[in-house]
Amino acid sequence: MRVSRYPDVGLPEDARPAVTLGNFDGVHRGHRRAIDLLVERARALGTQAIAVTFEPHPISVLRPAEAPKRILTPKVKEEILGAAGLDELVIIAFTLEFSRIEPREFVEGILVGRLRVRELVLGANFRFGRRRSGDLDSLRAYGNKHGFVVHEVDASMHRGEMISSSRIRVTLAGGQVDEAAAMLGRPYFLEGQVVEGAGRGRLMGFPTANLDVEGDVLVGDGVYVTDSLVNGRVYQGMTHVGRRPTFGIEERSVETHLFELDRNIYGSTLRLFFHERIRGTVRFTSASELESQLHRDREHARRFFHAHGRNLVL
Repeated sequence: MRVSRYPDVGLPEDARPAVTLGNFDGVHRGHRRAIDLLVERARALGTQAIAVTFEPHPISVLRPAEAPKRILTPKVKEEILGAAGLDELVIIAFTLEFSRIEPREFVEGILVGRLRVRELVLGANFRFGRRRSGDLDSLRAYGNKHGFVVHEVDASMHRGEMISSSRIRVTLAGGQVDEAAAMLGRPYFLEGQVVEGAGRGRLMGFPTANLDVEGDVLVGDGVYVTDSLVNGRVYQGMTHVGRRPTFGIEERSVETHLFELDRNIYGSTLRLFFHERIRGTVRFTSASELESQLHRDREHARRFFHAHGRNLVL
């Protein structure tokens, strides 16, 4: 998949692509539904499948205090979108000036003038242009005028409610990583570099890889069943996210204990997949009490893997 930054779009002169637009934070099942139809239509037409996204997130520009945490870093979002079969991802820099573009200018200047769109694939709630004043009905009217077709994609549902990035964020904050995975279509994961910690876990027989996370940590504090991909190998394990009240440490951290780890991985990039929450964060009266609980946590995690196996899905 080619990644380009608007207005540098890598289309042949005679291209009439199929296009979808959105923030795609999480690339969840609702996003994938639109992307799958987009790719299907592009292949049927013999043309390119293009997704257009915006960086940074529009809310972070329009209402910075309300800016949402990101489910995926831009780099990982590009990776997952590329694996979905897109031919090109076009990134538009979202600025205050861009937010003031009228719907007509957006359609005629970008969709028609620059992208030469042939078909659009969008969800029913899609809005665009100044003050979000453009919608699917106005796009259909522009399509009749400029010669493109608009396909509306029904919302994807989970437990009777629409799947959305904001709903996934709330679910992750509550520690319900299994529910988040059901909406994402894959386990939630973090990625970062393994850095050296204080070594407290090693003294208790539970050495941990401390993760310097790239991007936001959305999961709530607690202990989770996880597995990790590092240096091309998968390790089952368990992970603590959050404060360490037993040791009086208020700063949040991500520490993962990898079962059967037999090598030094300091400095390596680790991708950490969350499967189930074991418990919340607890202040123990002593390190020995914490150690006893860690043994129970590890048994919980081992039972999970015995029942489910590994579940790495990208």
